Amino acid sequence: MNYSPCLPVMVVALVFFLTDMVDCIGPSSGNQTRLSLLTYLLDTERYDSRVPPEYEKNVPTKITIRVHLLSFDSVSETRMDYSVELFLTQEWRDERLHFANQTDSKWLEVDSKMMNVVWVPDVYFRNEKSGSFHDVTVPNKFMHLYPGGRVVYSVRLSLTLNCRMKLAKYPLDTQVCPMLIQSYTYTTENVVFFWHPTKPMVFDDEMTPQTELPQFSIVANKTDTCETTKDSNEEPTFACIIAKFTLQRDIRYYIIQIYVPSILIVALSWVSFWLDLEAIPARVSLGVLTVLTLNTHGSTIQAALPKVSYIKAIDVWVVSCLIFVFAALLEFAYVNVLARRGDKELGMVQVLATSQLQRDPFQANGCDPPKMLVRKAGCSKNCPISCLSSGKFSPRLTRIFSTSGKAYNCKDVEASTTPANGVNGEMNRHIMLDGNSSSRARARRVDKISRVVFPSCFAFFNLVYWLFYVYGMDNKKND
Repeated sequence: MNYSPCLPVMVVALVFFLTDMVDCIGPSSGNQTRLSLLTYLLDTERYDSRVPPEYEKNVPTKITIRVHLLSFDSVSETRMDYSVELFLTQEWRDERLHFANQTDSKWLEVDSKMMNVVWVPDVYFRNEKSGSFHDVTVPNKFMHLYPGGRVVYSVRLSLTLNCRMKLAKYPLDTQVCPMLIQSYTYTTENVVFFWHPTKPMVFDDEMTPQTELPQFSIVANKTDTCETTKDSNEEPTFACIIAKFTLQRDIRYYIIQIYVPSILIVALSWVSFWLDLEAIPARVSLGVLTVLTLNTHGSTIQAALPKVSYIKAIDVWVVSCLIFVFAALLEFAYVNVLARRGDKELGMVQVLATSQLQRDPFQANGCDPPKMLVRKAGCSKNCPISCLSSGKFSPRLTRIFSTSGKAYNCKDVEASTTPANGVNGEMNRHIMLDGNSSSRARARRVDKISRVVFPSCFAFFNLVYWLFYVYGMDNKKND
């Protein structure tokens, strides 16, 4: 029997053809066990996890990403970052994992020990400072394979992300903190990222955005796409998507801890305007105490903030309050100078009045020379010396009257101030013998004016401050 020499070659070719057909269509149709199907799909002889699904084609692999926020933790102005805990879920289609009509299961669950043989996108967070996977009690990640080749991969992460804040309006500010998700290895020619079309950002049921943070409320979140480069060159570009969280600071804490105490300290400095001119120790202590207290209060506030080069709203408030308190202390210094000047003027008059009284300038039935008058002394006509100590006259003048041993008409007691009696008439037209002087009167008038001017100026400052920083200043941030 004669055999064709080409027969062995044809048999070998048929064997290779049948092997390729089996590889293409997979195991025989019908119900297959999950283990056998997974073993076939993830066989390293037919599946190469080192390259993307569409690597040999001229189209990029489309990755759909969804973020499920479990918690939004502390926001730090000093470090300029925020912390989140989330589920990062990625979906893509890999035709190499197609297994339609091979099993009745709706999907295949891949154990974490087998995930390293499946290609996954090279996702990283561009503004990440630190991050960690969760491995208690097993690695917190899952992978599902669907019959049509769709792959769903999810992993639990804890991240600390950078957030460049503008604190010019602190603590009346609103910050926008980004979350940048980017491909590290593959350019847009091989991999592109998209947000989930219906639910790109999901908050956990136990998470309330308005009350999740102690000092902030998450008032809005926005998702968008972006394409970036890793250096200054225009190419290549890498797939990138971004989520922005708008954080509005809760002002109630700062009103209680900063603004109200500052207002009370400034108001306390105004108490000195109602104290007597002679209460020097009390007024000095009050002024110095309020200045030091407000300075310490401001230092405590600044300790919790970064050392930025621009002026913040809280800086304007603290410095302005310090200026008001220091101005109240300076007002006391000016009033004290006027009061001491008045004492000197009064002393000069009393010395001159002493020599005048020794010549008995008063008359029994009245005082004729009408130059300087002490009216309504509290008694009439001739009165005993005790009348002079009723408080209507200065102590020194009372002693002068007492040593003369005479009774005077206290209804209208006048001292001659003509140049002939040796008293300066111009000075005595302004200085009274009851202890008052023009300088002391001006000091009291300054105190009375300050009682109105200081609160009015502080109220006007508050009006301008709150209108400017709440409504007037630009609210735009780093978008």
